[in-house]
Amino acid sequence: MPGVIKRLKWSHVADRLKYDLLPNVGKLRMPVLLLVGELDEPTPVKHQQLLYEVLPGPKEVHIIPGAPHTFRDPRHLQHIHRILSAWLKQLDE
Repeated sequence: MPGVIKRLKWSHVADRLKYDLLPNVGKLRMPVLLLVGELDEPTPVKHQQLLYEVLPGPKEVHIIPGAPHTFRDPRHLQHIHRILSAWLKQLDE
């Protein structure tokens, strides 16, 4: 809902700090597509780039200009649709 601010309990944040994905990323064997909004605060571009660097195998990362964490703007959604369609088509070849 536009204008609604959701706040997580500290226990959620504390729980998230217990996990580190990077040491296990090398076990992934599937193609990976990362889409991140340029203005994403919960999962910022720099974190996505760190993940991208250690991912093995086929991978792509796309930064959606002007987009926040949630994609609701029709322009952002169209951009994502083009990226996803091309990525799926390439996987099918």
